[in-house]
Amino acid sequence: MLHRHVGDAREVELLGDVGFFVRDGFLGPELARQVRREAQTQPLRRAGIRREHTLDEAVRSDESTWLTSEDACGALGQAVAGFTRLMNDVNEAAWLGLRRFDLQLARYRPGAKYVRHRDAFPGQDNRRLTAIVYLNEGWTPAHGGQLKLFLEPTPVIVEPLLDRLVVFRSELVEHEVLEAHAERWALTAWFSAR
Repeated sequence: MLHRHVGDAREVELLGDVGFFVRDGFLGPELARQVRREAQTQPLRRAGIRREHTLDEAVRSDESTWLTSEDACGALGQAVAGFTRLMNDVNEAAWLGLRRFDLQLARYRPGAKYVRHRDAFPGQDNRRLTAIVYLNEGWTPAHGGQLKLFLEPTPVIVEPLLDRLVVFRSELVEHEVLEAHAERWALTAWFSAR
C-alpha cells in the first residue's frame, strides 16, 4: 500500500524544479519483499536497447522481462496497483496527463550495468516519467548498482535500497546504473501520455 501520495507539495516541486524525487517506503517493506520473491520466479532474458531491442552488453547487460497488469497477480499485482495510484496522484498534483505505463522487471547480476542514457526515445514525446522501486534487502555500498542521475551542477547517486522509489522526468534526466557487484533487482514503470 502507498504510504504517502505524490500530492506532497515538496515532491511535485522537486519534480518540476530539479527533475526527480526519492521516496522511501513506496510499497511497504513486507510487500517489497514479497514482490522480490515473486520476481525471482519470472522468466528473464538479456535486456536490449532502443525499440528494436538491440543487444549490446557494452551499453546494457542486465536481464529483464515486461509485465502487464493483466499478467501480474499477487504481490506483483499489488505493485502494479501502486504504480497506478502513483500515476493518478501525479496527474492530480502536476497535471501531466499521464494515461498508461509500461512495466519492466530487471535483474543485474555482478558485473552488469547500463551506461548513461535517457528513457524517452528521440522524436516522440511518449515517455514522460520514469518510476523505479528497488527490491534489494540488505543493500550496502559494496554491492554497487547505484543509480547515477546526471543533474546540474552535481550528479546525484541514488542507492537501490529495499522499497525506495525514485521518480524522474524521462526526457530530461540522463542517468546510468553503475556496475553491480551483487544481484540487484528493480521494478520500473515508464509513464506516457499517449
